[in-house]
Amino acid sequence: MSTVIEARRLNGTDTGKTVEFAPTKGTLESVTHGSYEVVGGKKMKYVGVMLDGQHHVLMPSDKITITGQMKKPEVQP
Repeated sequence: MSTVIEARRLNGTDTGKTVEFAPTKGTLESVTHGSYEVVGGKKMKYVGVMLDGQHHVLMPSDKITITGQMKKPEVQP
């Protein structure tokens, strides 16, 4: 089952789940929320995610699809 949510709702409990936003799909490894100040003193928020070793920056209002399926861990010999 998949659910469409805004990026601002992602948190650490979602790690290991499959996340998709155009044109990227992968397993969520980490999530960070932050802000930076632009000219004029306005603060801009962002959501940083790492999917399969690649960093991506999203706006908090960006729509993403998340599934409850967790990636199966690799079996160690």
